[in-house]
This record gives sequence, C-alpha cells and structure tokens, in this order.
Amino acid sequence: MNAIVEFVVKHGNSILFAALFAHQIGLPIPGPLFLLAAGALAAAGKLGLAASLSLAVAACVLADLVWYEAGRRRGNRVLHFIHRFTRDPDAHDRRAKEAFARYGPLLLLVAKFVPGLDAVLPPLAGASGTSRLRFLTFDAVGAALYSVAYAGLGYVFSHDLDHVAALAARAGALIAGFTFAGLSIYTARKIVRQYHFTREPRLVRITPPDPMGCGCSIANSCRIVEGLEHDH
Repeated sequence: MNAIVEFVVKHGNSILFAALFAHQIGLPIPGPLFLLAAGALAAAGKLGLAASLSLAVAACVLADLVWYEAGRRRGNRVLHFIHRFTRDPDAHDRRAKEAFARYGPLLLLVAKFVPGLDAVLPPLAGASGTSRLRFLTFDAVGAALYSVAYAGLGYVFSHDLDHVAALAARAGALIAGFTFAGLSIYTARKIVRQYHFTREPRLVRITPPDPMGCGCSIANSCRIVEGLEHDH
C-alpha cells in the first residue's frame, strides 16, 4: 500500500486517472487501492480531493462507455468473451441477463462494488438497448458512489491504510458473495416457478372417464338422467 501512495505522490492525479481507467477496462490494476491512496494524500494536503474524485469518476465512465459501445455493436459476442474466463460461462451469462432484466440500469449504482458484475453490466446495457444518456447517468452516479466510498475511507483512515485496504478487500468479497447468492436464489425460484407453470396445463386436461361410454361428460350424463326422471 505504501508503494502505491508513493507512486501517486510522484505522478499525481494523472496516475489515478490511468489506474482507474485500466481497472475498469479489465486490466489487473487495483483501482480501489489507488482511491484509498488518493484519499489519504488529500487528507495530508498533497492532493485536491475534489479534483481526484472528478478524475476518478471520469476515468470509470469513459472505460465503461467503451464496453457499452462494444456491447451495443457486438451484443452477445462481447458477453461471451467476458464470461469465457469463468468456470461456467453459460450460467454466468444467464444470471447476468436475468438480473439486468429485473433491475435494469439500477444495478449500475452498485455494480462497481461487486467484482465480476461490474465487468459485464456496461456491455450488457449496450446489448439490451439501454439509451446512451440513461446509461451514462446511472453509471456516473455509480462511479461517484464508488469513488467517494473508497477515497473517503482513505481520507478518514489515512493513518492506517494497510488495515483499511484489507477490510475493503474483505468487504468487496462479502458483497460479491451476497450478490451472487441472491442471483442464484432468484434463478432457482424462477426455474421452479416455470416448472410448475408447464405442468399446470397437463393437470387441467385430465378428466374423469365417461361412465356412459358415449363421449359425454359426467355433468351432461347427470342432466340426461334428470330429464328422464322429469318426463316420468
């Protein structure tokens, strides 16, 4: 963590912008750690907090816009490309689409706190036909929440960044676990509901055998008997 702080001190906000852009594009760069470092340096008066946050949001949105446009032009090809690095690409692709179908762009507000979900939502928004303005609005708010949260932690706990970084990593893993568990439960419930729905028509079509042997229903048979008794 100290090495990242020294790196940001040496290069300023330009390295913060580059690190977060690379992180959002998909490169293995620890974006949250750079935000923590920027917050700590802002607390020490070595960086402007407002400028750091503005550049961080801009970097996130620009990188996400690249993926959004890729999803808009290439559709499912981009999603398959992202999911091919997972153990079960089809399952991840299906869960992401179902989650977006249910919640829509609102997921962009929390996606950056959930590793994995953050990578797939921008191209999924483009592939689903979400307007560019709507995407940019929700993505910018999500990027602002993400940047303020991590830079704020660095600002408040600037004296113990290593401890805060460890807690942030654990919190990210916990949020990811809860998110994927919720999506799995939602998918399972939907499968069970669909199973019961497909079985209902079969049960409705089952009718009791015709005791008259003439193709009439029991109700019609009863009416015939009642008519004969009335005539007598």
